[in-house]
Parts: sequence; structure tokens; C-alpha cells
Amino acid sequence: MTVFQIKAYAENERSAGMHFLLMGPSAHNMGISDGHIASRTGASAIYLNPSMLAMEVQSSATVSYMLWPVTDTQNSFAGVTFRREKDAFGFALLSSLIDDIPFRSGPSSNPDGLFAVRYFSLAGSYARNIGPLALGVTGMYLYEQFFHQDASGFGLNAGIGINVLDERVRLGTSLRNLGSMDDLAESATKLPTLLSVGTEVQLLQFSTSATQDEIPLLLSVMTDYNLPLNEIGDSEKTILSQEDGYFNVGLELNISEIIDLRSGIRSGDTQRRFSFGVGLLISEFYFNYAFMPFDTGFGTAHAVSIQYMF
Repeated sequence: MTVFQIKAYAENERSAGMHFLLMGPSAHNMGISDGHIASRTGASAIYLNPSMLAMEVQSSATVSYMLWPVTDTQNSFAGVTFRREKDAFGFALLSSLIDDIPFRSGPSSNPDGLFAVRYFSLAGSYARNIGPLALGVTGMYLYEQFFHQDASGFGLNAGIGINVLDERVRLGTSLRNLGSMDDLAESATKLPTLLSVGTEVQLLQFSTSATQDEIPLLLSVMTDYNLPLNEIGDSEKTILSQEDGYFNVGLELNISEIIDLRSGIRSGDTQRRFSFGVGLLISEFYFNYAFMPFDTGFGTAHAVSIQYMF
């Protein structure tokens, strides 16, 4: 099996390719189908919409881990953001590991061995408030490894955000994963360049009674429209790729500013139609869990994350 054949096998059958840049990156985002182009989610904005960093209330650090057992995929994310009076900056690491891919040098029922495929991104962001607008940009160093071959490249994310109606509505747009990779074996891996437009609306706020106490509830809806900007050939399709424009729609119910219940749905030709999640805020710590059931035998992915606000 040549390196090129190994690459095609791993991308088409087992892995997400460079599309790992579109998954997550934290359990908070995964719980609503990777939405939040116009939401404040801490360091996740470095990969989603860097302008949101300037709209954060405070600095924070986030770590997240996702396990997708059927494909032997493990995604890890760690990021920190620093909020100042008129601007913000942040740094993040995002990696994806696909384990136990069999290697055969010829026709055989038993593999000659197993190998892993690795993807890695190191990113830095800067965002600034200019009047009612927030502008942000992210630079990324990218790396991939297949068997004994590897390649590197660079990417760019840029975004704009704005609050309206006393911050009950937030609008955002971002251009994600603009860049290129060096050749790996016989070709260069394409980045999943995406133009995204999103909104977050605090749809309904009310209270319910529990004995003598009032329990405040806040229902928010997040909607993103995503348009892929690069063509994907049949040999480049992965489990996570989508060729046409699609929507992410998420609902989040906040209970007493402590518990978040969320769910999401994705349109278009996708293997991951629905997602679900829960968040728990305890003092300065925000714990999140998400699970994403995939169609056609690809199982369910699980993610956990912890965000510390300071």
C-alpha cells in the first residue's frame, strides 16, 4: 500500500481529514451542532469567529476532549483568552488523532501493523472593539502526518460581530480556514474553507415557581448558515464534509444561570444530524458535556470540556 493509498483510506473511511477544524472545538459548541458563530464561548471563538473574543465579559481558559469510538478518533483542544478594556487576544491548540489504522503491503487477511494519523493546529488571535463592531483575526500553523509522511501549512480566520437590541441579539460572520497545505505524498490536503453567518437571539425570558422561590429561565436560539468555498472531489470527501450550504440551529435553555440544556440540528447532506449537551456553572468553572449520534453505523461521539473564568 502506497502512502497515497494510505492517505485516501484514512480520509475516506476512518478520519475527518482537515475537516477536524470544523468539529467543535469544545463540548459547548458540539452540543448545538458546532454552532456559535455569534456566541460568546471563550477560546472556542479562536476557530469559529475571533471577533467574539472582544465581546467576552472576562478572560478564560478552556480544555476539551472528544472521543469518537467507532472511528478511533480523539480530538483535544486547549485555549486561553485575555480580555482587556477594548481588545482581547488568545492562543489555542487543536489536535486530532486517529488510532489503529491497519497497514497491509499486499492482499492479506491480517494487517502488517497498525499506524496513526495526526492533525495539529496552533493558533493565535487578536480582536478589537471599534464602535459597535468587534473585529478579529486568527493565524494558524497546521500540521498533518500520515504513516511516515508529513506536511505543514498555514490558515487564517477572520470575523466581525455586533450586539443589537441591548445585547439581546448578537450577529456575526466569519471566514474560516483560508490557507493551504504543503504536498503530502502526491497531493496537498485542501483546507475546508467556510463562510459562516450567524445570530444568537435571547428568544424568551421568564420565571417559574418552585415552592416560594422564583427560578429564572432564559431560552436562546443560535442559527448559523455555512457556505463551503472550495470544491471537494470524490477522493477528498470525508465523514464530516458537506459540499453545499447548510444551517446549524441550536436551542439553549439556561436555568437559574447555573444549568444549560441544549440541542442542535444540522441541515444538508450530513452524517451528524442531531446533537445534545448540558452545561453546569459552579463558581468560576463551567463544565460541559455533549454527545453526537452519527448515521449509517458511525456510532456516537462524546465530548467533555471545562472552562475556567478569571
